[in-house]
Amino acid sequence: MTAGQAIEQADELRPNNQFTDSLKQSWLHQCDARMRTSIVQRSRTADFDAVGADVNWNEGLEYETVLLAPEAFCPLYVHWLCAQMDLALGETARAMNELQVYSDYLQEFAVWMRKRYAPAAGAQWRY
Repeated sequence: MTAGQAIEQADELRPNNQFTDSLKQSWLHQCDARMRTSIVQRSRTADFDAVGADVNWNEGLEYETVLLAPEAFCPLYVHWLCAQMDLALGETARAMNELQVYSDYLQEFAVWMRKRYAPAAGAQWRY
């Protein structure tokens, strides 16, 4: 999934939102940076070195920037963006629902990483 696709899908779920694309890009940057630190770097792989909003950040993202998570886990980005919008609007109950779905996808991604890649030296999985 690209950054532009994630933003478009989130905008479909939260139509008429007033959040700028640059803010949504920043939220995607935070999401990928967190996933890289807590999941990807705990595995011995270079498969993700060139992708992700965190490594391709240059005062913003291009529409075509490929995000970190593989396609099967891409809904996590849409739920992350919706949760951030809901939190910013003070809609905490709605945000908590979105964060739960995001967390489920994140945990599935962590399990997939553990099964597919050997752990990095000294790494301990939290998931």
